[in-house]
Amino acid sequence: MVRTVFTLVLTVAALGLAITPRGLALLGSNAKVLVAALTLLGILQAVRLASVRQAKRREDLLKKIPKRPLGI
Repeated sequence: MVRTVFTLVLTVAALGLAITPRGLALLGSNAKVLVAALTLLGILQAVRLASVRQAKRREDLLKKIPKRPLGI
């Protein structure tokens, strides 16, 4: 999960730098493609982080249920 958060932070930072006028000038003619790719990567990382959190929450709920043998 730490890797996902770290990647999300780096992606948002890169996207913030890429949409400035200087960043767009440095990227050249492929600026739109790179900004689109960074946006897509940021969205995918956010979705991945949300699904990991939901899975952990679900796992915590399942741990609260008492386990019983099948014969009882």
